Amino acid sequence: FNVGGSIPGTGLGDVLQGLAQEQNAGPSVGESRDKIEDEPNNPQGYLDLSTALQRDGRNTEAIQPLERYVQMRPRDRDALRSLGSLHMAQAQTYEEQGAIARAQLTEITGGDVLAPGTSSPFGQEFANPQISSIESTKWNQQLNQAFLGAQEAYKEATRVFQKLVDVTPDELEADEPLIFLQLGQAAQSAGDYKAAVKAYERYLEVAPGSASAEAIRAQLPELRKAANPPKQGQ
Repeated sequence: FNVGGSIPGTGLGDVLQGLAQEQNAGPSVGESRDKIEDEPNNPQGYLDLSTALQRDGRNTEAIQPLERYVQMRPRDRDALRSLGSLHMAQAQTYEEQGAIARAQLTEITGGDVLAPGTSSPFGQEFANPQISSIESTKWNQQLNQAFLGAQEAYKEATRVFQKLVDVTPDELEADEPLIFLQLGQAAQSAGDYKAAVKAYERYLEVAPGSASAEAIRAQLPELRKAANPPKQGQ
């Protein structure tokens, strides 16, 4: 879905690690919803609900209340980190769904996404052109939906991580270089290569000797080309 390879130390597990601070105890989902109903203008209720949903493994549902919370507390950097990570996790879920759809299409069509084939046992089982066409259309639609979902989730992650960068004081940037990696990876995955280049360049300024610096330097030339493609006729 994006230009360039992945950067060591910035996979989703690394991005999520230490960001969504899940608690072993706290208000339940039901208790949090009751608090919101009683005090709809109290941001704590939305934060508690998001935390409880994450604790239950319901990460997609946790996004909306955390979005509401950061609307009310836009400078809460911990919440912004968690929200960006939730969007990245959602993008990965879509990518996994896309991989399943692609695998099914390969089985049905023998490798040709649009023309059903009979080169595999599964393809032979569905050798009837009408059945194969229906199955191919279904999985093509799911593949397209997964792609669009992932792109939207990456765009949302980019938006949130950009907010996190914006509210981080300049004097703290050197101590928190990961925020630029998070923004760069989200923007790169969303296809916003200009934002990715800017974030990675800033990361190299504040953490030039980091473990990820070499990999970023290796990717930047390709990303710069993607961010500034030649005009037609050049």
